Amino acid sequence: MIHCRNVTFRYPEATRDSLRSLTLDICAGESLVVMGANGSGKSTLALLLAGLLEPTDGEISLEIGHDNGSFPPVGMLFQNPDNQMVSVLVDKEIAFALENQAVTPELMKAQVASTLESFGIEHLAKRLTSELSGGEKQRVALASLMIYRPPILVLDEPDSYLDVSGRRILREELQRLHREHPGLIEIRVTQYPSVARQYKRMIVLDEGTVVSDGAPGEALQGSTLFASPSISDAQMPGEHGRTTPVADLRIVVSDLAFAFERNTPILHNINFDLKTGSVTGLVGPTGSGKSTLGLLLTGVVPPSSGLVQIVRADGTPVPESERSGMVTAVLQQPERQFFLPTCAEEISFGPANRDVKLPPERVDSFLDQVGLPPERFRTRDPLTLSMGEKRRLAFAVVLALQPRFIVFDEPTAGLDPEGVQRFVGLARRSAEQGIGVVVITHELPIIRALADTVLVLSESGTISALSAEQFLADETRRAVVSTAFEQ
Repeated sequence: MIHCRNVTFRYPEATRDSLRSLTLDICAGESLVVMGANGSGKSTLALLLAGLLEPTDGEISLEIGHDNGSFPPVGMLFQNPDNQMVSVLVDKEIAFALENQAVTPELMKAQVASTLESFGIEHLAKRLTSELSGGEKQRVALASLMIYRPPILVLDEPDSYLDVSGRRILREELQRLHREHPGLIEIRVTQYPSVARQYKRMIVLDEGTVVSDGAPGEALQGSTLFASPSISDAQMPGEHGRTTPVADLRIVVSDLAFAFERNTPILHNINFDLKTGSVTGLVGPTGSGKSTLGLLLTGVVPPSSGLVQIVRADGTPVPESERSGMVTAVLQQPERQFFLPTCAEEISFGPANRDVKLPPERVDSFLDQVGLPPERFRTRDPLTLSMGEKRRLAFAVVLALQPRFIVFDEPTAGLDPEGVQRFVGLARRSAEQGIGVVVITHELPIIRALADTVLVLSESGTISALSAEQFLADETRRAVVSTAFEQ
């Protein structure tokens, strides 16, 4: 069992508690989900349960019903899988826990091979962990956790970066673990109501306190935290009243190819156009190259061959010397974009580099746009924010640059329902203001709500360009994205 008694936690230099007087009992064999708005304390609770943080006040105690040997009793999957990668190669990463417990090489080899197969990642065994996609990293992190079968699993947004196949494998693996180990305790942080409904118990946090503890159906219906309309109800492009501005710029991608390793291309023969004033969805299975293509569009990564050009309406290309700031991105892990001590300074930095000084009230307006109250967040250290709050700040940082194209890479990962709705609104407004928007996503409702066109990347590294209507009508292609946001 897990016992939490009057648990309070405050981060150093924070002005308020992240968790306040929290009392919980979780029984052996129980599975539950934890939901709540961004910044409500979900990840903090996960870290406390995993023993990675100590309560400021109160007590957490564990009662493990069987001998787990020298393995840790709690296995935790972090919201950002990069935070738990320790090895250079995938198979070494999965073997790491066994190596630390002096498991014999013969047994270790067999267990690693079996785990790779269970998670469908045999093909990644000799890949560098640093070169994996976000979804591939999530699968590897899960596999390295599951290999030693901890009696308590704490999963913080385990499906944030997973495609449909990855989410199915996660669900099946968890079901198998529960069958084989009936006493397993599973605690899962999620933002997806459809995931929550699969569990018998749901805890809802709000500003660090438990406001609901019971059956998910009752909590989802009774809590104002989930009162915003479902993203699945959003109208199709062309039906939500948007007038598309005249496209004065295009990104033209011609015969593009890219490879991290010379003989292993990730992308090849890629051709498409992007226009200002439109929203393009970019979808495909985990590892197909979506994030890499996003970086190629921004110019952060140069192509192995082919061209990425910005072209004016008259057909003339924009010179490299004039392209600075035209194409920006919100990365899959937004904290990679932060390096300044306060949120206000992060927002002001980009414009200042272009000789534009943002007045304080303008900075506050960007924080307001993304749902971060300025009085609470303007002086906060960006790295102390929750994952959802970091993503919102990254939106504000990019909007402040006033680019002509924005690439959003998995923009709804870690966002609460209000944050998802807010993202949809800002993406639409950006397109209405003449910005070209690219949304890399695994979420069908986001495509349905926003996309004018859809680019579909295949596992072989080729691309197909479809209208949103064509994509939504194609059941085979549509199967690559998830409906998890839908109630």
